Amino acid sequence: MKKKKPSGTSLLYQLIGEARGYDDAIVLGRGDPDFDTPPHIVAAAKRAMVEHYQDHSPPQGLLALRQAIAERVKRVNNIDVDPETEVVVTNGGQEALFLMVLAVIAPGDEMIVPEPNYNTYADSLAFAGGIKAEVQTYAESDFRADPAAVRAAITDKTRALLLVSPNNPAASVISPADMREMLEIASEHDLMILADDIYDLFVYDDFEHISPASLPGAKERTLTLNALSKSYSMTGWRLGWIVGPADLMARVTELKAAISGGTSVISQHAGIAALTGPQDAVEMMAEAYRRRRRLVLDALDAMGVRYGMPQGGQFVFADIGFTGLDSAEVAQRMVSEQHVLAYPGSAFSKDRKDYLRMTFLQPEAQLREGLRRMKIVIDKIVAGK
Repeated sequence: MKKKKPSGTSLLYQLIGEARGYDDAIVLGRGDPDFDTPPHIVAAAKRAMVEHYQDHSPPQGLLALRQAIAERVKRVNNIDVDPETEVVVTNGGQEALFLMVLAVIAPGDEMIVPEPNYNTYADSLAFAGGIKAEVQTYAESDFRADPAAVRAAITDKTRALLLVSPNNPAASVISPADMREMLEIASEHDLMILADDIYDLFVYDDFEHISPASLPGAKERTLTLNALSKSYSMTGWRLGWIVGPADLMARVTELKAAISGGTSVISQHAGIAALTGPQDAVEMMAEAYRRRRRLVLDALDAMGVRYGMPQGGQFVFADIGFTGLDSAEVAQRMVSEQHVLAYPGSAFSKDRKDYLRMTFLQPEAQLREGLRRMKIVIDKIVAGK
């Protein structure tokens, strides 16, 4: 029997596994910040190991952390929530994502998903028995999710609309005007909105992030996730949250209790320190990402690689279709020949075989070297070698 080629998440893990075998590997694809967790957060976790290791957390999380989250979403996202009934702490953004989908999607329900998008949304929909209704976006318009296309995708089975802004992997940001139109569409058709704000602190140039739940009339139909992974370099701490109206959050809490129970008390105390303590590390990371983003875009311009302008987040979705190879082949050659890891776009959407997802989550010297090696591979492919 012919062995099936890996695809999607399995393809990513195969490439990651190969890259780990090279001492000089440079990662230009993975979405984990390269900065250390700020020291005051680590110190809070150490204290919690001694002082709170036997504490019990309810499924929705420690009240002190839920209060800090409520203050944060009010300050940053302009969303008013009751920490008692409208906040649930999760094991990272990944669990938050699954809980949101499971809370609103029943078997046979459709959810509109602008593509390309984070591949776990497809996994969670399949787990819930739902159906993904894709709305395509394009590099020529910087991967803008067009409200008219969203409206055209609605059927009598449509239950929810997914809005990830800034987007992963396309790095697009939904404009305030488009966000208001998305809300009008959701209201007209009685759709739930699932909002992913995980990159809300990383927006570039003159682009503006807006949370859908902050708009008039939106809160009662919106669940919003976020996590500390990206903004505080806490990927391994597994700490995120969902906020939304009390009736929906009651369902989220039931699911959370059944699936995983309370989130780690140690991580929760670290989260309290993150949200209530000094924020200078977040600003430092944001400024570093601005510089690195420019470095990557300049290098891609020099290679003749097109992309949608990354308006936020930590990604560039680069079109390498001119090479004549699909992105899985290009990514494989980059790893095998130059020990550089980028992610094939087909891992995020089956129709994006011409794209690579690249990140700027490496020190500038590493980025320059990785991009130099990438150019070697691209030049060889174009030359037919």
